[in-house]
Amino acid sequence: MNYQVRPLTPNDEHIVWQMLMYAAHELSIEVVQKQPLLSRYAIDWGRLGDMGSVALVSERSIGATWLRLWLSADKGFGYIDDSLPELAMAVIPEYRGKGVGTKLLLQVLELAQSVYPAVSLNVRANNPAIALYQRVGFIKVEGSEVANRTGGISFNMIRKFSQPEVLT
Repeated sequence: MNYQVRPLTPNDEHIVWQMLMYAAHELSIEVVQKQPLLSRYAIDWGRLGDMGSVALVSERSIGATWLRLWLSADKGFGYIDDSLPELAMAVIPEYRGKGVGTKLLLQVLELAQSVYPAVSLNVRANNPAIALYQRVGFIKVEGSEVANRTGGISFNMIRKFSQPEVLT
């Protein structure tokens, strides 16, 4: 499959909104925009700490991964602490299972490891992407299970990066 991957820029807020719609399993961007708990993942895209990548086929967005740093007063679903960004990702249905999500995820983790000690995420317990997250080193945060907005169960996962040893 022929697609390009490039970094998300502050001008890509529309892409983040579109991918957030897929990540949240909603039918329209308008529905996502009307839900404050969801819309905060895309509003003002490009603020300090935001980073991510988008996959494109002929300029059409087919998937994206992005990180957003939260302050404790404005926590995302996967918030662990102020020093760790939360990951969100989506691949449009017709491109799932083709390696796009894996490539995007590995790329954003590579970017993040030079800046952050770890990355967190929140995932629905029945999401098949859990296997992908585990393959790239995410582990479940014990005791993080909560009822989600759809009545199911979600939990947090964390991917810690090894820190270089300090020689003294």
